[in-house]
Amino acid sequence: MKRTAWVAGLWGIASLVSPAQDAAPAKGVNMEWVRTLDAKGRYVSLSGPWLFVTSDNRPTNQAPGYAFDLRADPDAPARAWETLPGAWDIAVAETCAAVCDYTKFLTVYEMTPTNWTLAAKLDMPSMTENIIIRRHLAYVAVHNGGLVIVDFSAPAKPRIVGTLDPKIDADGIALWKDCAVLYGHWQSRLVLVDVSDPANPRQVGAYQHDEKTFIQGEAAAADGLAFAAAGTNGVVIVDIRDPANPKRTAVVNVGAPVPDVAAAGRFAFVAANARGVRVFDVKDPANPVEVGSYERPELAAVSLAVAPIVPAGAAPDAPPTGYRVYVANLRGPAMVLKFAGQ
Repeated sequence: MKRTAWVAGLWGIASLVSPAQDAAPAKGVNMEWVRTLDAKGRYVSLSGPWLFVTSDNRPTNQAPGYAFDLRADPDAPARAWETLPGAWDIAVAETCAAVCDYTKFLTVYEMTPTNWTLAAKLDMPSMTENIIIRRHLAYVAVHNGGLVIVDFSAPAKPRIVGTLDPKIDADGIALWKDCAVLYGHWQSRLVLVDVSDPANPRQVGAYQHDEKTFIQGEAAAADGLAFAAAGTNGVVIVDIRDPANPKRTAVVNVGAPVPDVAAAGRFAFVAANARGVRVFDVKDPANPVEVGSYERPELAAVSLAVAPIVPAGAAPDAPPTGYRVYVANLRGPAMVLKFAGQ
């Protein structure tokens, strides 16, 4: 495929998305299809103005990765790169991308107008799986190493500042205030870590779910709640306002394996595989209510990223008028959806 031409924006980017067609999928429940992206992959990551659609780097799953710039039009992202390395997760700081690729390195690339250039490879205790960058720190979930906190103030020279190994298979990570939530796949466990002192992270609590119910999924956290993808159990909702005493509030069964969940506002967004994308209002976390869905035969939702929709010129604290949902699709190209909830 020909490399994208650079004609506008930060370096100049041409839009390469599939236009709306007469045969576009119908509107769902409070959700609608916006467009299909010219990209396929197993994972989506959203970091600042960048959307990534990637696959992992296993020999049986080799596929190019893609990056899209959302700044000009987040409904029609402009494709910037189309030959990215395999990645389970990507986070961006300045013009550097930190890549978790299930190797024993945190690999950092400088994002240039025509390519990604290797900037650094940081040795890690185990294989990197999931990453969140907050201010100058990167919080990394590593396979058999738990949590690694990396100083990312100079992205080309990252350095480890703190570690905690709670002896779980850490597939995913979420952050709420100064609490990191580690998702333990094989143990079906959430481990809560106080990261207020990055040099000395300490485990303060844990939530144990039914054995062998978590899958190689993800976790999310917002407003004192943690959400864990729990395979055929759906999504587990855990109250973490007191991290030392986490309490399950509900289990949402969506009738399909759940590999990913995201949280935004009072909503939980669920990648429900063949059942598409489901949205739950968790204002009452003990009684979540399904308020949105998008289910089509051509969609098997396995990963998603969510961004609030705020009108141009709105006050910084203005509530969103809805949410964009970027979805990785095992049955075809990635999709952009909109959820109308407020």
